[in-house]
Amino acid sequence: MKIGLMTLAAAVFFAHGMAAQMLAPSDLHGKRLLFVVGEADKHHPSDDGLVKKHLQAMGFNIVEAADTDPATKAQGVDLIVISSTADPYALKTKYRELPIPLFTWNQPAYPGLAMTGPHLHTDYEVVDPAHFFARSYSELYAFGANTTHEIARAVDLKNQLFGTFYLRPGTVGWGCPTPAATVIANFEGYPFRAGLFVYEKNAVMFGGVSAPARRVGFFMASDNFHLLTVAYGPALQDPDLRDWYKGLALFDASIRWAVSPPPAGPRDDASALHSTVAAAAKGKKVMFVGRKKTPEGAEADQHIIERLTELGFYVTFRDQMDPQAGADQYDLIVLSATNSKYKLSNKYRDVSVPVLCLEGLLVDTLRMAGRNRYVDYGEHGEEKESDDPADNSLLIVNPNHEMSAGLTGIVQFTKEKNVLKWARPSPGATVVATLPNMMEQAAIFGYEKGATMDGYFIAPARRVLFPLDNDAFDDLTPDGLALFDAAVLWAISRQ
Repeated sequence: MKIGLMTLAAAVFFAHGMAAQMLAPSDLHGKRLLFVVGEADKHHPSDDGLVKKHLQAMGFNIVEAADTDPATKAQGVDLIVISSTADPYALKTKYRELPIPLFTWNQPAYPGLAMTGPHLHTDYEVVDPAHFFARSYSELYAFGANTTHEIARAVDLKNQLFGTFYLRPGTVGWGCPTPAATVIANFEGYPFRAGLFVYEKNAVMFGGVSAPARRVGFFMASDNFHLLTVAYGPALQDPDLRDWYKGLALFDASIRWAVSPPPAGPRDDASALHSTVAAAAKGKKVMFVGRKKTPEGAEADQHIIERLTELGFYVTFRDQMDPQAGADQYDLIVLSATNSKYKLSNKYRDVSVPVLCLEGLLVDTLRMAGRNRYVDYGEHGEEKESDDPADNSLLIVNPNHEMSAGLTGIVQFTKEKNVLKWARPSPGATVVATLPNMMEQAAIFGYEKGATMDGYFIAPARRVLFPLDNDAFDDLTPDGLALFDAAVLWAISRQ
């Protein structure tokens, strides 16, 4: 999207949704950091001293705190770092509500911080070779689950395996965050066993807690900071080795991201949003794919086309049975909820232009989610299809994202209770809204171009799910329409 085409109001709206730049390494000098550690124990070696020296070398002024110290010790600091040597029972929830960025590799402390649920081996785990020797070897490498996040881009993380530690089995940990988090690296072939994950400020964490500032969970343990992989010498000249040894670079980039200012988020102004979409739509072409002879939803399809046309798009209708030839000549492809996946087949999965999918049952063919119906995707309120009742509300879990339209919390999506589609996307997606009380069921989410989708499929362009049933567009509330406009805007905007 070219800013020069926008009205002043539109440019202001979009600027509020832009991500803030990550601080440069030189910008860390002089920032104050609270380093929370446990009591020294000769029987349990610790790299806390090495971590402290490394953070000082990055430019931080270190303030040390014991795990038993009050949270007031954090007053005036720019970042809180909690070591795994700190006792989670001493920490309790004292740092949960502080509006200060926080970075930790203390996995048992995740529940107290609301970063995961409370159940060991399900919500979080510490893999110790004394108990899980064979598994501890698999933790020597992780998978780049989200390669479009700022941290991943900062270290040029690829959607492939990479080395976390040098070859020695040791203790590491993972957590299973809420869908509002971004999982950057995962372990053991499980998509949501997150070794490195982050919450943006205001993202919804476990128990509905809104992140008061940025939060980072890291895979390290007490005594293996010195084993984090790093490329140097001849390895720097070998691109394969350079892409493998990412452990220390991820540590540094995660620290920088945590202490960087978060994005301001989009303005809560529906009229400005509408103007922004209209400015961005000028001269762009949309292919609207639907069912010509649909038993229901024909009127709603026509109204979607009219809204897109009114916004300034040139809209072409194609039937679900038409070939996809020429699709790459358009700026956006909209797949109607009236489409049958058995008639649409695998079309539009590989097109190099953004796709806005309104039919949740198409997510598997588009590689936006897995193939297990009722587990990887499904629908609430569909007669004979779902045990879950119809609903008309969504929970905004990432209010800072452009697709949130500036909305927060639970919003009324449709005027009447209706069928709501959902899916469980891969960690490469950004989830913006879920079904209330079912956070694992995402209703609005998007993949950036280049993101890792289901089955390691790389998104050829942006992909968005927006959960409309056949005729639900005509029942959208003003908030629902704002979310629709925001989804369209994000889909066509330049990455």
